[in-house]
Amino acid sequence: MKKLISLLFIIAIAWLIKLSYDFYQVSQQVTAIQETLHKNEQKNANLNDQVVAIQRQVPETPEQNSAIQKKHVDIEKPKGLSPLVVIKQQLQLVQFALQQQQFVFAIEQLTQLEQTLEQYELASALKQSLHQAIADDKQSIQQFVLARNGQQEQLDDVLQQIDQSIEQEIHQPTLSPAKVTPTHFWQKWLQIDVVDHQSPTLANRQFILKEAQLRVLLAKQALNRGQNLEYQTMLNQVVQQLNQLPDAKSQKLKQKILRIKQIQMLPVPKLNSMAILG
Repeated sequence: MKKLISLLFIIAIAWLIKLSYDFYQVSQQVTAIQETLHKNEQKNANLNDQVVAIQRQVPETPEQNSAIQKKHVDIEKPKGLSPLVVIKQQLQLVQFALQQQQFVFAIEQLTQLEQTLEQYELASALKQSLHQAIADDKQSIQQFVLARNGQQEQLDDVLQQIDQSIEQEIHQPTLSPAKVTPTHFWQKWLQIDVVDHQSPTLANRQFILKEAQLRVLLAKQALNRGQNLEYQTMLNQVVQQLNQLPDAKSQKLKQKILRIKQIQMLPVPKLNSMAILG
């Protein structure tokens, strides 16, 4: 029996060491992403200036490696292909860039399209409408980036607080069960508190909290990358971990996670210029 207990203890220690190592790796990744996000926030603080800089500094280097980035060249109108089809293809590229979180590139492509729009044989009224729609689209993207960064900062702060609370609970030796309000007065007389015998779940509380903390860090990582689906998945896994713990503080942490899960992420703007072309 003693050998079995010793073996289980060694396995538990090894698992805790693994979780600590995973936690350290994710922490390093989150720190790097936060630094990158901070730099991006500084760049996006005045996005209008960035647009002007893009217009003045058109890259003259060869085609870049990114699948959605192209060298700035004059648009050639293929034979037999309608100008509206060419413009629509360019707008589809911009919409794809938005979905890939390439906001500066999207604005750059809209600016190039705006500059070359006069080369196409289009009705004056349609050209004017496209110019106005493209200008509105660029402004919409700028406003979205600023709003999204603000939302990410708020959510990141909340996740950081939850991370710190879990860290405190991991080193918390005392527990208090979640309070249940009796529905009948006589239940108060029959209520029995069990103190000496802990459930297996509470005995593994430290490991469960460590797993939950790892998921919180992964959620922060996904949030900073704009991976909303992955972000929600990680939050769901945190809730699943905390569901195993009946103590009051763990359930309070779970309620915080459930509240931020209800916050809807800002949707990527759709191009008004695309709607004009149908």
